[in-house]
Amino acid sequence: MAKIPQRIVSLAPSNTEILFDLGLGAKVVGVTRYCNYPEGAKEKEIVDGFINPDLEKVIALKPDLILAYSTLQKPLVSKLEERGQNVFWFYTHTVNDILESFERIGEVTGKGEAAQRLRKDVEARVEAVQERVKNIPEQEIPSVFRVHSAQRGTIGTIGGDAFQTDVYRLAGGKNIFADTTKDYFKIDLETLLKLDPNIIVVAGDDEIETKSKIKNQDGWEGLTAVKTDRVVVIPAELICRPNPRIGFTIERLAKEFHPERFR
Repeated sequence: MAKIPQRIVSLAPSNTEILFDLGLGAKVVGVTRYCNYPEGAKEKEIVDGFINPDLEKVIALKPDLILAYSTLQKPLVSKLEERGQNVFWFYTHTVNDILESFERIGEVTGKGEAAQRLRKDVEARVEAVQERVKNIPEQEIPSVFRVHSAQRGTIGTIGGDAFQTDVYRLAGGKNIFADTTKDYFKIDLETLLKLDPNIIVVAGDDEIETKSKIKNQDGWEGLTAVKTDRVVVIPAELICRPNPRIGFTIERLAKEFHPERFR
């Protein structure tokens, strides 16, 4: 059996949350500045950002396991491995991938049983939502547009390769770009107006302020989602992170997409 790691550096907030949920918080010696959940993560040594962590700081912590995530961190993985570091990298594209990531991390950390329990807990929550939103007629499934950024007429959004697309599906909605084989890309306002989504999802902590910014975007006043006030604001730490709270995120969105089924 491979040696169980005792000093772990997490280069992504979602990885950090998984580690803590598996009971490995005491073994986490380094995190990024974005790793703000759970509270215990804030007490760990910070190795800088997600895209540009300080590799010298990482190595100085003498980790026997480094957890990396997404294509953005692939170049970092190569650099760390060249310096003899043990790196475990993965990238999730669906909710099932997220559930499998719990087990994969559990395998490399000696927490296989805890990982299976975590997966079952999250699966149970997702299945409960599925019971509520099943058998929705095709014409009643709302089209969803995820706003990542909106500046000077260029709008960032997600496609079918992003796990969020699967989150919307499980919540009873459909990403208007679900058939686009990309994770993140940009479109123009004309394209958005033509597709005219039923619901807009945007990350933010202040619902009133975030909604106001969306509604006051030039040209957006004609969108159905704006006119009907179906702009859903959800914290970035829930919608942007493939973490163990994904079941709660799906439930929260399902209540927004289909409030009549959760009365």
